[in-house]
Amino acid sequence: MTVQTTDAVRPRLRGDVYFTAMPDGAFVRSTRGSVFLKGASVHRLLTALAPALTGAATLTELLAAVPTSQRPSVRKLVGTLLERGFVRDTGSDLPHSLDDDAAERYAGPVQFIDSCTDSAARRFQDFRAARLVCVCGPDAARGFLSALTDCGATRLTLVLPDPDSMLTVHQFAATLPEVPAELAFVPAPSTTDGADATDWETLLRTADAVLHLADRPGAASREAVARLCARLGRPLVQGLAMADAVWIWPVRTPATPDGDGDGDAPWRRLLATRTEAERRTLRAGPCSDGLHHGPVAELAAIQLTFRAYCHLTGVTTPELAAMARLDTTTLEVDHHPVLGPAPDSSGAGPQKPGAERDPARRVRLLRAADPVPDPLFLERLTVACDRHVGPIPDVRERDHPQSPLFVTEAKVADPGLRTEPRAVLGAAHTAHAARADALRRAAATALELARQAAPRPAPEPGWDLVAERARPVPAPGNGRYAHGTAAEADLDRSALAGTLAALARLVPVQAAGDAAPVPPAELTAADRQCVELLTTADARWSVHRVASPAVALPAFAFLLDGATVAVQVHPDAATALSAGLLDTLLAWQLARHRRESGGPDPTGVTTPDAVPSVQPRLAATDGADQLATTLEQLRAAGLCAVLQVLDDDPALAELVGFGVRVVIGDA
Repeated sequence: MTVQTTDAVRPRLRGDVYFTAMPDGAFVRSTRGSVFLKGASVHRLLTALAPALTGAATLTELLAAVPTSQRPSVRKLVGTLLERGFVRDTGSDLPHSLDDDAAERYAGPVQFIDSCTDSAARRFQDFRAARLVCVCGPDAARGFLSALTDCGATRLTLVLPDPDSMLTVHQFAATLPEVPAELAFVPAPSTTDGADATDWETLLRTADAVLHLADRPGAASREAVARLCARLGRPLVQGLAMADAVWIWPVRTPATPDGDGDGDAPWRRLLATRTEAERRTLRAGPCSDGLHHGPVAELAAIQLTFRAYCHLTGVTTPELAAMARLDTTTLEVDHHPVLGPAPDSSGAGPQKPGAERDPARRVRLLRAADPVPDPLFLERLTVACDRHVGPIPDVRERDHPQSPLFVTEAKVADPGLRTEPRAVLGAAHTAHAARADALRRAAATALELARQAAPRPAPEPGWDLVAERARPVPAPGNGRYAHGTAAEADLDRSALAGTLAALARLVPVQAAGDAAPVPPAELTAADRQCVELLTTADARWSVHRVASPAVALPAFAFLLDGATVAVQVHPDAATALSAGLLDTLLAWQLARHRRESGGPDPTGVTTPDAVPSVQPRLAATDGADQLATTLEQLRAAGLCAVLQVLDDDPALAELVGFGVRVVIGDA
């Protein structure tokens, strides 16, 4: 920062800044980060200067009180602290009318705002003037009343379920040394529609924020209040008590993408990770097991109060954008990121803008995008791996044998709520590669499930890879038809994988023809290892060259104990053989584990339509050349390959990058 930009500022040291002496300098730290400032006199200057950094004086006035020889050092130090965010300029703060008594009494809440943003006193003044409406039970009401009073709220309405609750909370309020100046107790209308709808609208229309903890009515009231607040344009801070936790939503405003209020993103993602039995329990309510009363309800109310306070004062943190989960047994609070609006099969969710329906534009954008390196791809997908609200709620190895192949299972949540979370498997000769394989398959499956959950136009638009033009997606039942999904590093690899997966589905499941020779010279070290392991184990396996009814690409069916366990199609026969051998070894390994454990097959559903594995395992060199060869074969066979970009779940699509669905049909 230059001298010209710092002379007129009124520097104020943020309240959360700490510093300590270090050899040859000072270490400065706050919630915004930390920095080491080098210099033998830095700590001494900080110690002397910190009491004067109150924002009352300009930098010029501060320098006037410093010896001339030290002014350059002080100027540089203040400039560095400003750049790093440890000091802020109060010269642009908004005016306020907060009196000295209130400023002293609520120094803590004001200082919290000051550590995060500007105009702390004015923001706190606006919070005190805000009208807050809390819809809750009596135990949560005590928590709201105590917390909001401590925060300095002056206008509070408590909407309680019955007169007895009102009396209980009123008696509690009488024991507090101070309560909001405008405190009202109101009985809750029985419903948010019908005869009582007007009463609810009267309660909520003038609220600057609505705080709602559904600790008694359950999920039904949560959805009803959310719809009403969305219609009235009122900010909503909402929590829902469940059997094992209290979930607290990010603040919802009229600007929230899924502000329709019905089936919002966190709720849909939460339901998608549960079994159907758990979904019925969550939807049914009420929660009456006793865990959501007393201290649990009060702690949940405090969490909602904090979010409302931050929203009304303009404080933002990463945690506030996540869902908070209060464990009812340990009383610990953790946070879970929500990836944004999930598909909504009701049609009430967000719709794609018209430009995004243009398949040519969408394909053009993906072709121009940079490939996603494997490490970055896996790093991105970790955000989607959350057992409570993630599209991939579980990734584990412990339920599967890890020899001779490493095996990873990933659960994929169904946002359409038609099925329970389903399992996909990844396998490889190393643990890291197995996990990467599972996550890649899980990402493709999750995007396909999102496509199925979202409302679909008729006919669906797509991009014909063979003819290079937009055309409707072929429908099943009209001649040759198959589809495949993929999520690879770039569009060419994804299009190739999706096309090969679709072609494999056109191959008859029962192998026919002569056994395909497996020349040892054509096998990689990993291939030979698969063959040796299968031979040593006396596995009854075979590989058959099969004729695809569609194209003249090398196609193989892999059998184990007489049943087809994998089908592989690829322009390069060696690549198809390598992928199929690994799938065969995986099938043998899982079958052996099932026999030894005496339990059911742990694989679950390995592909979206529960057929033997047809997901191709691309070679490291696969890409545009192999795609061109495949498309030429399709053209010769009179087929089209229509690509759909899988972005019905925009947040997940942004993480994955190149999720596609390829549908093969008669041209």
